Amino acid sequence: MDNPLGRAYTPLQQAGTGIQAMTGRGQLSLRVQTALDRFAWGIGDLRRVLVEHGAWPASASVAVASDGGRWSVTGGRLRKRVGSRKAVSLLVPEMECLWGAVQLPSMPRKALGGAVEEALWRVSPLPPDQIISAWKAEPEASGGWSIQWGMCRRSVRDQLLTQHGLPADAPVFLLREGRAFPVRNQAWQKQSNRQRWVDGAAVVLLLLTLVALSLPALMPLVLQRQAVVRAVEHVNMLVPKAAPLRQKMDELRRQADVAEELRKNAGTDLPLASVVDGLSAALPGDTWLDRIEINGSEIRITGLTSNAPELIAQLGRHPALADVRATGASVREGASNKERFTFEMRWRGEGAKP
Repeated sequence: MDNPLGRAYTPLQQAGTGIQAMTGRGQLSLRVQTALDRFAWGIGDLRRVLVEHGAWPASASVAVASDGGRWSVTGGRLRKRVGSRKAVSLLVPEMECLWGAVQLPSMPRKALGGAVEEALWRVSPLPPDQIISAWKAEPEASGGWSIQWGMCRRSVRDQLLTQHGLPADAPVFLLREGRAFPVRNQAWQKQSNRQRWVDGAAVVLLLLTLVALSLPALMPLVLQRQAVVRAVEHVNMLVPKAAPLRQKMDELRRQADVAEELRKNAGTDLPLASVVDGLSAALPGDTWLDRIEINGSEIRITGLTSNAPELIAQLGRHPALADVRATGASVREGASNKERFTFEMRWRGEGAKP
Protein backbone atom coordinates (compact mmCIF):
# COMPACT_ATOMS: atom_id res chain seq x y z
CA MET A 1 0.00 0.00 0.00
CA ASP A 2 3.05 2.26 0.14
CA ASN A 3 3.58 2.29 -3.63
CA PRO A 4 3.12 5.70 -5.25
CA LEU A 5 0.24 6.25 -7.66
CA GLY A 6 2.73 6.80 -10.45
CA ARG A 7 3.28 3.03 -10.78
CA ALA A 8 -0.15 1.89 -9.67
CA TYR A 9 -0.86 0.26 -13.04
CA THR A 10 2.29 -1.82 -13.16
CA PRO A 11 0.77 -5.07 -11.69
CA LEU A 12 -2.08 -5.25 -14.21
CA GLN A 13 0.33 -4.39 -17.03
CA GLN A 14 2.63 -7.19 -15.89
CA ALA A 15 -0.32 -9.62 -15.64
CA GLY A 16 -1.48 -8.67 -19.15
CA THR A 17 2.03 -9.08 -20.53
CA GLY A 18 2.28 -12.52 -18.88
CA ILE A 19 -1.06 -13.57 -20.39
CA GLN A 20 0.01 -12.42 -23.86
CA ALA A 21 3.26 -14.33 -23.48
CA MET A 22 1.40 -17.48 -22.43
CA THR A 23 -1.00 -17.05 -25.34
CA GLY A 24 1.96 -16.77 -27.65
CA ARG A 25 3.34 -20.07 -26.32
CA GLY A 26 0.05 -21.77 -27.10
CA GLN A 27 -3.40 -22.35 -25.71
CA LEU A 28 -2.33 -25.63 -24.17
CA SER A 29 0.10 -24.04 -21.71
CA LEU A 30 -2.51 -21.43 -20.82
CA ARG A 31 -5.11 -24.12 -20.09
CA VAL A 32 -2.65 -26.09 -18.01
CA GLN A 33 -1.74 -23.01 -15.99
CA THR A 34 -5.43 -22.17 -15.49
CA ALA A 35 -6.21 -25.72 -14.39
CA LEU A 36 -3.32 -25.72 -11.90
CA ASP A 37 -4.45 -22.36 -10.50
CA ARG A 38 -8.02 -23.63 -10.08
CA PHE A 39 -6.74 -26.81 -8.43
CA ALA A 40 -4.55 -24.86 -6.00
CA TRP A 41 -7.46 -22.56 -5.16
CA GLY A 42 -9.72 -25.58 -4.60
CA ILE A 43 -7.21 -27.20 -2.23
CA GLY A 44 -6.88 -23.94 -0.30
CA ASP A 45 -10.64 -23.48 -0.06
CA LEU A 46 -11.08 -27.07 1.11
CA ARG A 47 -8.47 -26.54 3.79
CA ARG A 48 -10.29 -23.37 4.89
CA VAL A 49 -13.59 -25.26 5.23
CA LEU A 50 -11.89 -28.03 7.21
CA VAL A 51 -10.18 -25.50 9.47
CA GLU A 52 -13.44 -23.69 10.15
CA HIS A 53 -15.13 -26.96 11.14
CA GLY A 54 -12.23 -28.11 13.30
CA ALA A 55 -11.24 -30.98 10.98
CA TRP A 56 -7.78 -29.58 10.14
CA PRO A 57 -5.12 -28.34 12.55
CA ALA A 58 -4.79 -24.57 12.66
CA SER A 59 -4.04 -22.00 15.32
CA ALA A 60 -6.97 -19.78 16.30
CA SER A 61 -6.36 -16.05 16.72
CA VAL A 62 -7.98 -14.30 19.68
CA ALA A 63 -9.31 -10.97 18.41
CA VAL A 64 -10.93 -8.06 20.20
CA ALA A 65 -13.88 -6.19 18.71
CA SER A 66 -14.55 -2.46 18.96
CA ASP A 67 -16.92 -3.04 21.90
CA GLY A 68 -14.28 -4.99 23.82
CA GLY A 69 -15.74 -8.45 23.15
CA ARG A 70 -13.31 -11.26 22.45
CA TRP A 71 -13.68 -13.59 19.51
CA SER A 72 -11.80 -16.62 18.25
CA VAL A 73 -10.98 -16.36 14.55
CA THR A 74 -10.40 -19.71 12.78
CA GLY A 75 -10.03 -19.34 9.03
CA GLY A 76 -12.78 -16.79 8.41
CA ARG A 77 -15.18 -18.11 11.07
CA LEU A 78 -15.88 -16.24 14.29
CA ARG A 79 -16.71 -17.82 17.64
CA LYS A 80 -17.45 -16.00 20.85
CA ARG A 81 -14.47 -16.31 23.17
CA VAL A 82 -14.97 -17.08 26.85
CA GLY A 83 -12.05 -16.65 29.18
CA SER A 84 -9.34 -14.22 30.12
CA ARG A 85 -6.90 -14.99 27.33
CA LYS A 86 -5.34 -11.81 25.99
CA ALA A 87 -6.36 -10.69 22.51
CA VAL A 88 -3.58 -10.52 19.92
CA SER A 89 -5.55 -9.26 16.90
CA LEU A 90 -8.16 -6.66 16.04
CA LEU A 91 -11.66 -6.86 14.53
CA VAL A 92 -12.68 -3.74 12.62
CA PRO A 93 -16.52 -3.39 12.58
CA GLU A 94 -18.37 -3.50 9.27
CA MET A 95 -19.75 0.02 9.68
CA GLU A 96 -16.22 1.39 9.50
CA CYS A 97 -15.48 -0.40 6.21
CA LEU A 98 -16.31 0.07 2.57
CA TRP A 99 -17.14 -3.16 0.70
CA GLY A 100 -17.48 -4.03 -2.97
CA ALA A 101 -16.69 -6.51 -5.73
CA VAL A 102 -14.60 -6.40 -8.88
CA GLN A 103 -14.10 -8.76 -11.81
CA LEU A 104 -10.58 -9.46 -13.04
CA PRO A 105 -9.62 -11.15 -16.32
CA SER A 106 -7.93 -14.51 -16.52
CA MET A 107 -4.43 -14.33 -15.05
CA PRO A 108 -2.03 -16.49 -13.05
CA ARG A 109 -2.92 -16.91 -9.40
CA LYS A 110 0.39 -15.37 -8.32
CA ALA A 111 -0.47 -12.14 -10.13
CA LEU A 112 -3.72 -11.65 -8.22
CA GLY A 113 -2.13 -9.70 -5.38
CA GLY A 114 -0.77 -6.92 -7.53
CA ALA A 115 -3.88 -6.82 -9.74
CA VAL A 116 -6.24 -6.54 -6.75
CA GLU A 117 -4.05 -3.87 -5.20
CA GLU A 118 -4.21 -1.83 -8.37
CA ALA A 119 -7.98 -2.28 -8.64
CA LEU A 120 -8.45 -1.12 -5.05
CA TRP A 121 -6.32 1.96 -5.69
CA ARG A 122 -8.65 2.82 -8.54
CA VAL A 123 -11.85 2.58 -6.50
CA SER A 124 -10.47 3.94 -3.22
CA PRO A 125 -11.86 7.36 -2.22
CA LEU A 126 -8.65 7.99 -0.25
CA PRO A 127 -4.97 7.85 -1.13
CA PRO A 128 -3.49 4.33 -0.86
CA ASP A 129 -1.35 5.23 2.14
CA GLN A 130 -4.46 6.15 4.17
CA ILE A 131 -6.37 2.85 3.83
CA ILE A 132 -6.01 -0.83 4.73
CA SER A 133 -7.75 -3.53 2.70
CA ALA A 134 -8.77 -7.17 2.73
CA TRP A 135 -10.03 -9.31 -0.15
CA LYS A 136 -11.02 -12.81 -1.20
CA ALA A 137 -10.77 -14.26 -4.73
CA GLU A 138 -12.94 -16.94 -6.35
CA PRO A 139 -12.45 -18.37 -9.87
CA GLU A 140 -15.18 -17.92 -12.46
CA ALA A 141 -16.31 -20.39 -15.10
CA SER A 142 -15.23 -17.99 -17.84
CA GLY A 143 -11.63 -18.12 -16.64
CA GLY A 144 -11.48 -14.82 -14.76
CA TRP A 145 -11.57 -14.04 -11.05
CA SER A 146 -14.29 -12.57 -8.85
CA ILE A 147 -12.86 -10.43 -6.05
CA GLN A 148 -14.74 -9.41 -2.89
CA TRP A 149 -12.89 -6.57 -1.24
CA GLY A 150 -13.16 -4.33 1.79
CA MET A 151 -11.23 -1.30 3.02
CA CYS A 152 -11.21 1.07 5.95
CA ARG A 153 -9.27 4.14 7.07
CA ARG A 154 -5.84 3.50 8.45
CA SER A 155 -6.57 6.05 11.15
CA VAL A 156 -9.53 3.99 12.38
CA ARG A 157 -7.32 0.94 12.68
CA ASP A 158 -4.62 2.87 14.54
CA GLN A 159 -7.20 4.31 16.92
CA LEU A 160 -8.65 0.88 17.72
CA LEU A 161 -5.20 -0.64 18.21
CA THR A 162 -4.33 2.10 20.68
CA GLN A 163 -7.69 1.79 22.42
CA HIS A 164 -7.20 -1.94 23.10
CA GLY A 165 -3.47 -1.81 23.76
CA LEU A 166 -2.41 -3.82 20.73
CA PRO A 167 0.91 -3.34 18.92
CA ALA A 168 1.02 -1.61 15.55
CA ASP A 169 1.93 -4.87 13.76
CA ALA A 170 -0.94 -6.91 15.25
CA PRO A 171 -3.13 -8.95 12.87
CA VAL A 172 -6.22 -7.08 11.69
CA PHE A 173 -9.53 -8.50 10.42
CA LEU A 174 -12.34 -6.65 8.68
CA LEU A 175 -15.84 -7.81 9.62
CA ARG A 176 -18.57 -8.46 7.08
CA GLU A 177 -21.78 -10.44 7.58
CA GLY A 178 -20.37 -12.33 10.53
CA ARG A 179 -17.12 -13.36 8.85
CA ALA A 180 -13.58 -12.10 9.26
CA PHE A 181 -11.41 -11.08 6.31
CA PRO A 182 -7.69 -10.79 7.14
CA VAL A 183 -5.74 -7.70 6.17
CA ARG A 184 -2.72 -8.97 4.28
CA ASN A 185 0.03 -7.31 6.29
CA GLN A 186 3.27 -8.70 7.70
CA ALA A 187 1.47 -10.37 10.62
CA TRP A 188 -0.82 -12.18 8.20
CA GLN A 189 2.20 -13.27 6.13
CA LYS A 190 3.93 -14.73 9.19
CA GLN A 191 0.78 -16.58 10.21
CA SER A 192 0.40 -17.95 6.67
CA ASN A 193 3.99 -19.22 6.71
CA ARG A 194 3.40 -20.97 10.05
CA GLN A 195 0.20 -22.51 8.70
CA ARG A 196 2.10 -23.90 5.72
CA TRP A 197 4.42 -25.77 8.08
CA VAL A 198 1.41 -27.06 10.00
CA ASP A 199 -0.21 -28.17 6.73
CA GLY A 200 2.93 -30.02 5.67
CA ALA A 201 3.19 -31.80 9.02
CA ALA A 202 -0.51 -32.70 8.89
CA VAL A 203 -0.15 -34.14 5.38
CA VAL A 204 2.86 -36.24 6.45
CA LEU A 205 1.00 -37.46 9.53
CA LEU A 206 -2.06 -38.29 7.41
CA LEU A 207 0.05 -40.29 4.96
CA LEU A 208 1.73 -42.19 7.78
CA THR A 209 -1.67 -42.95 9.29
CA LEU A 210 -2.96 -44.24 5.96
CA VAL A 211 0.12 -46.44 5.57
CA ALA A 212 -0.31 -47.79 9.10
CA LEU A 213 -3.99 -48.53 8.50
CA SER A 214 -3.33 -50.18 5.14
CA LEU A 215 -0.62 -52.51 6.44
CA PRO A 216 -3.05 -55.03 8.05
CA ALA A 217 -5.02 -55.18 4.81
CA LEU A 218 -1.90 -55.61 2.67
CA MET A 219 -0.18 -58.12 4.97
CA PRO A 220 -2.14 -61.18 3.69
CA LEU A 221 -1.17 -60.26 0.12
CA VAL A 222 2.47 -59.89 1.14
CA LEU A 223 2.46 -63.24 2.95
CA GLN A 224 0.70 -64.91 0.02
CA ARG A 225 3.30 -63.54 -2.37
CA GLN A 226 6.11 -64.81 -0.14
CA ALA A 227 4.46 -68.25 -0.04
CA VAL A 228 4.23 -68.30 -3.82
CA VAL A 229 7.89 -67.27 -4.14
CA ARG A 230 8.96 -70.05 -1.73
CA ALA A 231 6.85 -72.60 -3.62
CA VAL A 232 8.42 -71.57 -6.94
CA GLU A 233 11.90 -71.80 -5.45
CA HIS A 234 11.11 -75.25 -4.03
CA VAL A 235 9.80 -76.45 -7.40
CA ASN A 236 12.86 -75.10 -9.20
CA MET A 237 15.06 -76.98 -6.72
CA LEU A 238 13.14 -80.25 -7.21
CA VAL A 239 13.04 -80.13 -11.01
CA PRO A 240 16.66 -81.35 -11.55
CA LYS A 241 16.21 -84.10 -8.94
CA ALA A 242 12.94 -85.24 -10.48
CA ALA A 243 14.33 -85.59 -14.03
CA PRO A 244 15.42 -89.29 -13.61
CA LEU A 245 12.12 -90.10 -11.92
CA ARG A 246 10.26 -88.44 -14.76
CA GLN A 247 12.03 -90.63 -17.27
CA LYS A 248 11.15 -93.75 -15.29
CA MET A 249 7.54 -92.60 -15.00
CA ASP A 250 7.40 -92.06 -18.76
CA GLU A 251 8.77 -95.58 -19.31
CA LEU A 252 6.26 -97.08 -16.88
CA ARG A 253 3.46 -95.18 -18.56
CA ARG A 254 4.56 -96.50 -21.96
CA GLN A 255 4.69 -100.05 -20.66
CA ALA A 256 1.26 -99.65 -19.10
CA ASP A 257 -0.10 -98.50 -22.46
CA VAL A 258 1.42 -101.56 -24.15
CA ALA A 259 -0.07 -103.86 -21.50
CA GLU A 260 -3.47 -102.24 -21.89
CA GLU A 261 -3.28 -102.68 -25.63
CA LEU A 262 -2.34 -106.32 -25.21
CA ARG A 263 -5.22 -106.82 -22.78
CA LYS A 264 -7.68 -105.34 -25.27
CA ASN A 265 -6.28 -107.45 -28.09
CA ALA A 266 -6.48 -110.56 -25.94
CA GLY A 267 -10.12 -109.83 -25.24
CA THR A 268 -10.96 -109.31 -28.90
CA ASP A 269 -8.80 -112.04 -30.53
CA LEU A 270 -10.77 -114.96 -31.90
CA PRO A 271 -10.24 -118.54 -30.70
CA LEU A 272 -8.49 -119.97 -33.77
CA ALA A 273 -9.39 -123.56 -33.00
CA SER A 274 -13.08 -122.72 -32.70
CA VAL A 275 -12.97 -120.73 -35.93
CA VAL A 276 -11.32 -123.57 -37.84
CA ASP A 277 -13.71 -126.13 -36.38
CA GLY A 278 -16.70 -123.93 -37.18
CA LEU A 279 -15.58 -123.39 -40.79
CA SER A 280 -14.86 -127.14 -41.21
CA ALA A 281 -18.35 -127.99 -40.02
CA ALA A 282 -19.97 -125.36 -42.24
CA LEU A 283 -18.08 -126.15 -45.47
CA PRO A 284 -19.40 -129.00 -47.65
CA GLY A 285 -17.21 -131.89 -48.73
CA ASP A 286 -16.59 -130.52 -52.24
CA THR A 287 -15.10 -127.30 -50.95
CA TRP A 288 -11.60 -126.59 -49.80
CA LEU A 289 -9.85 -123.41 -48.69
CA ASP A 290 -6.65 -121.89 -49.98
CA ARG A 291 -6.34 -119.04 -47.49
CA ILE A 292 -7.81 -117.90 -44.15
CA GLU A 293 -7.21 -114.32 -42.87
CA ILE A 294 -8.35 -113.20 -39.43
CA ASN A 295 -8.30 -109.55 -38.29
CA GLY A 296 -9.99 -109.13 -34.93
CA SER A 297 -13.49 -110.57 -35.40
CA GLU A 298 -13.30 -110.24 -39.18
CA ILE A 299 -12.63 -113.43 -41.22
CA ARG A 300 -11.64 -113.62 -44.91
CA ILE A 301 -11.52 -116.97 -46.72
CA THR A 302 -10.46 -117.90 -50.27
CA GLY A 303 -10.97 -121.30 -51.95
CA LEU A 304 -12.80 -123.49 -54.50
CA THR A 305 -16.32 -124.88 -54.40
CA SER A 306 -18.79 -126.37 -56.87
CA ASN A 307 -21.58 -123.86 -56.11
CA ALA A 308 -20.55 -120.48 -54.63
CA PRO A 309 -24.09 -119.10 -54.08
CA GLU A 310 -25.16 -122.20 -52.23
CA LEU A 311 -21.98 -122.03 -50.12
CA ILE A 312 -22.53 -118.41 -49.09
CA ALA A 313 -26.10 -119.29 -48.10
CA GLN A 314 -24.91 -122.24 -46.06
CA LEU A 315 -22.28 -120.13 -44.26
CA GLY A 316 -24.90 -117.46 -43.51
CA ARG A 317 -26.98 -120.06 -41.67
CA HIS A 318 -24.11 -120.96 -39.34
CA PRO A 319 -24.86 -119.58 -35.82
CA ALA A 320 -21.27 -118.45 -35.15
CA LEU A 321 -20.93 -116.48 -38.40
CA ALA A 322 -22.57 -113.20 -39.38
CA ASP A 323 -22.54 -110.75 -42.26
CA VAL A 324 -21.32 -113.30 -44.78
CA ARG A 325 -20.71 -111.62 -48.14
CA ALA A 326 -18.72 -112.15 -51.32
CA THR A 327 -16.06 -109.56 -52.04
CA GLY A 328 -15.91 -110.39 -55.75
CA ALA A 329 -17.52 -112.43 -58.51
CA SER A 330 -16.89 -116.15 -58.44
CA VAL A 331 -14.84 -117.47 -61.37
CA ARG A 332 -15.16 -121.09 -62.56
CA GLU A 333 -11.92 -122.81 -63.38
CA GLY A 334 -12.02 -125.11 -66.38
CA ALA A 335 -9.49 -127.65 -65.15
CA SER A 336 -11.26 -128.42 -61.88
CA ASN A 337 -14.76 -127.35 -62.90
CA LYS A 338 -14.90 -125.45 -59.56
CA GLU A 339 -15.72 -121.82 -58.73
CA ARG A 340 -13.04 -119.74 -57.06
CA PHE A 341 -14.57 -117.54 -54.32
CA THR A 342 -13.53 -114.96 -51.78
CA PHE A 343 -15.87 -114.45 -48.83
CA GLU A 344 -15.75 -112.13 -45.82
CA MET A 345 -17.68 -112.64 -42.58
CA ARG A 346 -17.72 -111.75 -38.91
CA TRP A 347 -17.28 -114.19 -36.04
CA ARG A 348 -19.87 -113.67 -33.31
CA GLY A 349 -19.11 -116.61 -31.04
CA GLU A 350 -20.19 -120.15 -30.62
CA GLY A 351 -23.07 -119.40 -28.27
CA ALA A 352 -24.69 -116.73 -30.47
CA LYS A 353 -28.08 -117.36 -31.99
CA PRO A 354 -28.39 -117.50 -35.78
